[in-house]
Amino acid sequence: MARFFYNLLINFFYIPFTLIILFRKILNKEHNIKYKEKFLSFGVNRPDGFLFWFHASSLGELNSIIPIIDFYLKKNQNYKFLITTITLSSYNEFKKKYGDNKRIFHQFLPYDMNFLIKSFFNKWKPNIISFVDSEIWPNFIFKIKKEKIPLILINARLTKKTFKRWKFLKKFASEIFSCFSSFIVSNKETYEYLRYFNAKNVLYFGNIKFCSSNIEKNKNSDHQFNKVINKNLWCALSIHPGEEVFCGAVQKIIKNKNKNSVAVIIPRHVHKVKKIYSSLIDMGFNVQIKNEDDEIEGTSEIVIVNYYGATFKYLEKIKNVFVGKSIIKKLKNDGGQNPIDAAKMGCNIFYGPYVYNFQEIYNYLEDEKIADKVNKPGILAEKILRNFDLKSQNKILTSGKIEEYSKTIFKNVINEYEKFLK
Repeated sequence: MARFFYNLLINFFYIPFTLIILFRKILNKEHNIKYKEKFLSFGVNRPDGFLFWFHASSLGELNSIIPIIDFYLKKNQNYKFLITTITLSSYNEFKKKYGDNKRIFHQFLPYDMNFLIKSFFNKWKPNIISFVDSEIWPNFIFKIKKEKIPLILINARLTKKTFKRWKFLKKFASEIFSCFSSFIVSNKETYEYLRYFNAKNVLYFGNIKFCSSNIEKNKNSDHQFNKVINKNLWCALSIHPGEEVFCGAVQKIIKNKNKNSVAVIIPRHVHKVKKIYSSLIDMGFNVQIKNEDDEIEGTSEIVIVNYYGATFKYLEKIKNVFVGKSIIKKLKNDGGQNPIDAAKMGCNIFYGPYVYNFQEIYNYLEDEKIADKVNKPGILAEKILRNFDLKSQNKILTSGKIEEYSKTIFKNVINEYEKFLK
């Protein structure tokens, strides 16, 4: 019955979904040509050979599976790859990474409607399929089961809120989860939730985002730090609306004791930059909105990064990092941003009390003395100032710990994939 109503809703919303995509195209939020792949059927020549299909909704999910793809690219020339995504940013990242590779193909995931799914499978005929994180598309999943294709949910994650929703449809949820060949979960909470639905072959090795590769150093960007080379920098990463006030309060305390300091704020969403700028100007700071090719001005007290793809460049230069979406109480049931990039770059990590989405990762990092929880501006300022005074850098030791941990996770993930490739 639940399956019937799901398809009823899917069919009903097909036209509104199409109109939304067309409207987003007008706003340049969709690819100028490939947007049609989301709601129409197109002819594609399937490559010869064994085809992996990975579905990664957005940028973070795409980055998490790149090590797996790279591993199998090197292992066998006969292996080909289809990557489906949903967001434009993930497609742009795909083009940067694999745009010239003739063995890797991209398509935007079609709407979860049966006629589109049938056309998709007629064209691609994948040999093994991986959905990433929390991507659950029932009609696709039932089709995969019917075609008897191995299906892995990689870095699987169910939040408490999602689990409660599925509980209302336990029979339907159990039917969906029974279609998967394997679940490689991202945390122990998801492990328990999936077992509740009688899911089989549920495995926990650790979060595979630890295995993602760091972006290579861009030496051409070093000049952007020329005017602050002798200053003490700290970074506020993935800041959400309202947290800039907390960061401003921290910087005010730091400036009173160390006038040679600069705070670099990397917002989670760059369209919030003007609002963040206004709040910090009201607090009396000299604030710079920094675009990609700008230098950091020597007079800037706070720098707001106004573009995407900058994270590794700053984490390479800055030792002390506060990770956002962690200090605002109203987000306590949906709090936390991924601190793994900062950990892999050997940074000292600070975070607020509300990190529900990544609690196990923060627990691990805190046990390893890599991360530290703070709840007041004064406490964070004190810890950053203390680190400014330390002469020794701990980045090599920290990144070494993370590298060993990530190797263990990756080895276990590959071993699970190999079971389906024999």
